[in-house]
Amino acid sequence: MRALLISLMLLSASFSSFGYSRITIERFWTIESDGGPYEFTGAISINDSNQKVISVTVPAGADYYQDGNGTIWVHSESSGGEKLSVIRASAIVDIDYDTNITWDPPVPGKELDTTELTEFNKEMSRQALSLAREDSSLTTITNLVNWVHGSVDYDLSYWGRIRSAREVFNERKGVCVEYTHLLISLARSLGFETRYVNGYVLANAWQPHAWAEIYLPGYGWLPADATFGQAGILDDTHIAIDYGDDQASAYDLLVTRDAEAKISVGENIKASFLSEDAKGVGVNISYEEPAVDVEISNSRPEYVLGAYSFQIPEIYGTSESSVMLLSPGQAAHRYYAVNRSAAEGLADIPVSASFNDARDSERIPILYGPGAEGLRSVCAPAFALAILLFKLFR
Repeated sequence: MRALLISLMLLSASFSSFGYSRITIERFWTIESDGGPYEFTGAISINDSNQKVISVTVPAGADYYQDGNGTIWVHSESSGGEKLSVIRASAIVDIDYDTNITWDPPVPGKELDTTELTEFNKEMSRQALSLAREDSSLTTITNLVNWVHGSVDYDLSYWGRIRSAREVFNERKGVCVEYTHLLISLARSLGFETRYVNGYVLANAWQPHAWAEIYLPGYGWLPADATFGQAGILDDTHIAIDYGDDQASAYDLLVTRDAEAKISVGENIKASFLSEDAKGVGVNISYEEPAVDVEISNSRPEYVLGAYSFQIPEIYGTSESSVMLLSPGQAAHRYYAVNRSAAEGLADIPVSASFNDARDSERIPILYGPGAEGLRSVCAPAFALAILLFKLFR
């Protein structure tokens, strides 16, 4: 007997909304063999607090079951006779990432065992310690995700190469597999239990993707996607398929007597409904010379972890994208300097900010700089005339 393992080839992508989505996923496995008997087991979806499996459809003669981690597996056996066979299964899944975190526990602190792909060394452990805040697991997880997201360059040439965390730490390049291996490695060096998530995400088209889940004591499994810079609340096109310790340990299984048997996997995914949901967070932009003030407010009685972004044209200032942690009822502020002198001939500069699905945008007025004298020479008389008319006819 020979066991053939297939893993999801993982490529990362872009963002969608952070609200609710209903996704139909079909996975199909093509088996090529000498026509002998075989036994097949493949994952179709995960059923948990972030995604609810509404229904599962499997072919005649096959069945499905849910394991202790919530993964739904399709199982099929054949007595032989066909050299080429296709097994199709589908599921309807409701996706809604949210958190209900009422307590921020201290960092566990005791190093955990790793796999060959997630092993850390002393330098990596020191890096993780520099990002940790002993009394706050949530702050520490936020710092870890932001550091990996900002320190690794996304490089498509790493597609299918599967690098270990130590290699990624040294090379600082990779795709979602590498980002996830490094995040898991750093988290485990601080004592956090982790698991590797195989799944899909939408980026122009649906693509295989990987991210992590980090166990928060007193709460449960917290999703963390270092590739996209998301944690806690992920965008609603993340659909999880199965778990592992690393990329090599998450697989579908074919058992056959044929040493040359081959198996490949394909998918059809469709989102029939996508909605936005600010989930109790608000964003407000104001401007008082010389800086933009972005207020991010959390009206919930729980901690909220999400993706924050500030955008301004590069020549006028510095944009930011990061995971942000908001305490219960907190109103946080971010301040950004604006280089208005670069706005020659413009009346204003566009800026925008978001925290998950909460958004605001403004246009910052130009009061000085090249071209501003001409604007003032036109606007000042008009403004003076308006004041005069107001006084005469009030």
